[in-house]
Amino acid sequence: MTEFALGMGSNLGNRIKNLIEGTRFLLSRLDMGLFRLSGVYETPPVEGVEGGSFLNCVFAGNFYGPATELQKNCREAEILMGSRIRKDNSARTLDIDLLFFGDVIRNDKDLTLPHPGIQRRRFVLKPLSDVWSGKIPGLKSTPGELLNKCSDKSSIQSIYEIPSKGCFWEVPG
Repeated sequence: MTEFALGMGSNLGNRIKNLIEGTRFLLSRLDMGLFRLSGVYETPPVEGVEGGSFLNCVFAGNFYGPATELQKNCREAEILMGSRIRKDNSARTLDIDLLFFGDVIRNDKDLTLPHPGIQRRRFVLKPLSDVWSGKIPGLKSTPGELLNKCSDKSSIQSIYEIPSKGCFWEVPG
């Protein structure tokens, strides 16, 4: 069993539904264990990504397989929800990034761990701090410490509170 964290975002269609359905898909995979969800935050698109505001969250949990299998599950969830295989700077129905996977350090054409964008993305650090208080494997800092030093000062607004462990966000009908 390996602890991991995924950054999830959506800026097309029913954004909260996209996050929930992507999470449900991931939980349906056989190798998935216990999980925690951060709150959901609305943020502007950054780094040249097209479209409107994003809803962002972090999904953290336990996985009983290799990092490459979890990454494959994430791509399947994105495709199932209608996202393009090549993202470029296009708007996203669902975007999932593997932020870290245990203490695995990896940098090759298929996967970089920890994710190289964690330290410069407020939209990742804030929800990650909801579910992970320890040092991020490979970065030697906690999400809160990195958030305090982050050069990204874009707005971030809480939309849904952190759900109880093992539950989803409470979304009005």
